[in-house]
Amino acid sequence: MVRQSLGQRLSSLRVGQKIGLGYTLALGIAVCGTIAGFGVGDHYQQETQEHEQHARNEVELLQRLQSRVLQARTHQQQLIPLAQYPEKFQDEYAHLLKHKAEIQKIWAELKAFVAKYHSRQDNVHHATILAFLQTYDRVPQLYSQELERRVERIRSLDLASPTDVEQAQALMLEFTNSDLALEYDGISDDLVGFIDHAYQELEVATRSYQQASEVAEKLVVASIGLSVAIAILLAILTSRAIAQPIQALTSVARRTTEESNFELQATVEQDDEIGMLANAFNQLIRAVQQLLQQQKTANEQLENYSQTLESEVEVRTQELSDKNTQLQQLLEELQRTQVQMVQSEKMSALGQMVAGVAHEINNPANFIHGNLTHVQEYAHNLLGLVQLYQNYYPDPAPEIQAEAEDIDMEFIQADLPKVLDSMKLGTDRIRQIVLSLRNFSRMDEADFKAVDIHEGIDSTLLILQHRLKDKPERPAIQVIRDYGNLPLIECYPGQINQAFMNILANAIDALEEANVKRTYQEIKENPNLITIRTAMIDSKWVKIAISDNGTGMSESVQKRLFDPFFTTKSVGKGTGLGLAISYQIVTEKHGGKLDCCSIPGEGTEFVIQILVQQQIRDAV
Repeated sequence: MVRQSLGQRLSSLRVGQKIGLGYTLALGIAVCGTIAGFGVGDHYQQETQEHEQHARNEVELLQRLQSRVLQARTHQQQLIPLAQYPEKFQDEYAHLLKHKAEIQKIWAELKAFVAKYHSRQDNVHHATILAFLQTYDRVPQLYSQELERRVERIRSLDLASPTDVEQAQALMLEFTNSDLALEYDGISDDLVGFIDHAYQELEVATRSYQQASEVAEKLVVASIGLSVAIAILLAILTSRAIAQPIQALTSVARRTTEESNFELQATVEQDDEIGMLANAFNQLIRAVQQLLQQQKTANEQLENYSQTLESEVEVRTQELSDKNTQLQQLLEELQRTQVQMVQSEKMSALGQMVAGVAHEINNPANFIHGNLTHVQEYAHNLLGLVQLYQNYYPDPAPEIQAEAEDIDMEFIQADLPKVLDSMKLGTDRIRQIVLSLRNFSRMDEADFKAVDIHEGIDSTLLILQHRLKDKPERPAIQVIRDYGNLPLIECYPGQINQAFMNILANAIDALEEANVKRTYQEIKENPNLITIRTAMIDSKWVKIAISDNGTGMSESVQKRLFDPFFTTKSVGKGTGLGLAISYQIVTEKHGGKLDCCSIPGEGTEFVIQILVQQQIRDAV
């Protein structure tokens, strides 16, 4: 019944209405399919973006908590040597209380964060974090309470007395090695695993976002293809529905013309134009000609509609291609933004740590260095006075003679100046290290500044000296400096030093990896080498080349060397950001070039090319 009713309604439509209905259905399906594709893709993308934001927030909270725990632990350990300086001891304790408050705040934020997202799919990971929070929930409070009790005991001591100072230091040292302190250290250790898992979640969310874009694109393309197929099918059915009655009428007309039988009547099955033509056929032959002309016009319109539809499909396909390109550009921009965020956080934390260490070391070192001159003078005067006594009183009392022999007076007179000279050399070394730390960090230089590149390289090498010196498993890594005559270079000093640090650290890693399969004697016969060469390319450009004789890299690794998060190191030894950040510093921040040339089995060379004078000043 429904099918017959639908057939009657379609039969009652005019030819133009049938054609319009067919193309309306085709375009409607195309539009609905496209909207559905965009809707599904947008929904999927929103879910992946929420997942990505969740992972980023989790990384931030865990890293902040780990940083504050480590800082609090460091300040507590600094209280031991500062026990003899009450004011510094109190300042250090004030810093520790500040970190305690921050830890409590972040702890509460982490609890709220876990409670908010407890229903997510990664509830196993959240359950682990919740178990971690429950396990260590009272540890920071107990740690702070125990530390406060010991500080109160230290305050009750007479810190002007060496004995009380030793007792205070013993109290803090005992607390440092206590089970409670070790359990407090366990917070930082457990956070490392959570942070790694959060980074994995962030990477999965990024891949899901890419997959969502691909799914949306496929849905739209599929809907357009389906719409085209339906349009072709409707066109065929429409043509067939129109052509069959016309053929029947043509047959009747032919028979009428050939047989001259005007009594023949065309069968009228429809109420459209063809039915009207059949009714008028017996009255006027011209009506047949008019009907043929109308058929020709209808065919031309059908062709025009087909061409219009094809043009719209091509335009729509081009729009989708342009949007896909825009999405790819946005994804690349997102990756660059992630690297910039990591770089900013890393440099900020490193600069603060270096500035704090340099400040804390510089004050007592200057105090000792400044007073050594007076101590040398006083010691010289006292030794001279003793010598005068010995000259004018060569035969002292027996008690004085016995005491002089017990303390070995002659050895003291000869060794005391040497001891003071050694102390002065040691303080000079400390001041050089502090200066190198300040030159490396350059926290106060946020604009371009003309600096000595060689000074930055030397400061970086001094910071890495602990990795370059000899070890039980290998001799020291030899560093060859082949410096050219360079002018002062305009750059961001702290960022350039960071690039040097990343490249030199990778060179040391490559040499240590090559040493795994070699004995100490083999390394000694073919020593590890890092060569640093600087030179002028022309009047505007300088070149800094850093090479090593490690294992080298394959061509496939070199192609992805500067991609963010790409690393060949084992888990826990590298994040894949060092060279990507260095490439961004050199190319984007300074408008330079960073190239790598490596031969497997022979070594690797990184070449940095930067302008002597940055072009930004010309623009200003």
